[in-house]
Amino acid sequence: MSIKTLRKRIALVAVSALGVGLLSVAPASAGAILVADVTISDAGQTSGVCASGTSTSSATPRYIAVGGRQDITISTNADGYAVITGGAKWISGSSTDVINSTQKKLTLNATGTNTLEVTAAGPFNVAYFNDSDTSVETHYFIAVASCGAGYSAATSYAQINDATSDTATSNIDASADLVKAYDTTGVQSAYLDLDLNDAYGVATVTTGVSLIATATGGCTLNWDTSATTGTAVAVDTAAASNDTEDLVILGDNTPRTCRVTVTFGADTVADKTVSFRGDAASISVSAADSSLVWGAVDGSASGATTNADALFYTVKDSAGGVIVHSALPTLSSPTGGFAQCTLADGTYGRTSSLVYGGASVDAVCSNATVFGAGEFKLKIVRQSDGVAVYSDLVKATMSKTLYTFEAAWDKASYNVGDIMTLTITGKDSGGRVVRDYATLADVEIAVGGASTTVAPTEADYFINGVKKYKYIAGTTAAAYGWTVSMTSGSAQAALVGNYTITNPASGVSNAEVLAAIVKLIASINKQIKALQKSLKR
Repeated sequence: MSIKTLRKRIALVAVSALGVGLLSVAPASAGAILVADVTISDAGQTSGVCASGTSTSSATPRYIAVGGRQDITISTNADGYAVITGGAKWISGSSTDVINSTQKKLTLNATGTNTLEVTAAGPFNVAYFNDSDTSVETHYFIAVASCGAGYSAATSYAQINDATSDTATSNIDASADLVKAYDTTGVQSAYLDLDLNDAYGVATVTTGVSLIATATGGCTLNWDTSATTGTAVAVDTAAASNDTEDLVILGDNTPRTCRVTVTFGADTVADKTVSFRGDAASISVSAADSSLVWGAVDGSASGATTNADALFYTVKDSAGGVIVHSALPTLSSPTGGFAQCTLADGTYGRTSSLVYGGASVDAVCSNATVFGAGEFKLKIVRQSDGVAVYSDLVKATMSKTLYTFEAAWDKASYNVGDIMTLTITGKDSGGRVVRDYATLADVEIAVGGASTTVAPTEADYFINGVKKYKYIAGTTAAAYGWTVSMTSGSAQAALVGNYTITNPASGVSNAEVLAAIVKLIASINKQIKALQKSLKR
């Protein structure tokens, strides 16, 4: 036996021994057939590819069914060997020198097609090498019992979307489409999109098995997405193209929540819940979130200030479900200065959204002639019958800009470490509390003996006429001073005052000790005077 032949046989034994996962390691005498020299085609297979993958990478092998055939086309002259490791064998090809069923010698100029047949489930490799180099080109496969027929939840999608043109790209529903608003056309529609695949991500073969959709909760279903009527159970007759399908879920403009399930044979391929809203039945105003001190400044609009003159309201259907009404509310029967106001689109209010449970609207108040307390209701009109729906009475105040201000502490004396609250109250020129969201322009606050973690800024604003600041009493017991100043219409001077910090551990503060000494001296002086007076008698 020649040295050359011996080396070939040693190389073959080494390749077989290394196994499926290590065939990228070449025998010492092997030569390379470059990636460009070897191509793989699907022709000649007796069954379809499960998943084509990128067979030159072990991370993305090609999946093929047992009994399937794979053609390996050698596109460039190659003198060497093609070795199968795993459950497959060579059954035909352009090469005539076959060592055995898994090792095929490629003779010089042996370009053409060589066909292998898959014999057992599991991974197998096809490695190529020749006599003149040490590199090896390997192609990776995984054989499975069958493919392209079953359903796999891991690679399939069911998704609620808004339009018939949408497709299922994940199992995450479009959240905005899980709640459907009242529809003036009389037909409320949600869409369930399906993309059914087998375990290899290949379209499920649906021929012979129907898709059956069932709804509970009063909705109807139809596999024709342009339909306006449906049934509680809808059957999509078995067809080869049903692996990608669309189901329309229909409401009737009355409040209801529907659960929709879709089965494919023994598998449940979708289980979704969609809520449908009815027409408006009530409207309410949240006083805690709304601005109830509006501003009209000497005949001009209140200005583009976020949340100023804004009402936060909620519209609900007859079942208590929150809805976004088709039109903005209007003011009904306003009194006092509110008669000069109209409601705008909420540009400077809170964003309208079902997620937040309500919506907002801005008021624009101009040509002010009346200020002070007033009241109004919000009014909307139902889409179904044109009947007006009103909120409860809202009491509010019409005010102007800042003219004077006051400041006061919640206590006159604090213990060391106490939380201290300073309340600043703003008034307009009529003595009414200043309008909401009026800023504390040029505000400056100095407090002796205390600290704050949030310093006042001129961007701070009044709500219901007040702004509160928090301070922490220091560790030294004594009497301290404070001052507050800001720009106001009256050019008011800074406010000043004092407060006391005591230390419970020492019993009394320095100021209290001093005051006690003064009282004691005064008492002694009084007694001396009384004694002197008695001696003169």
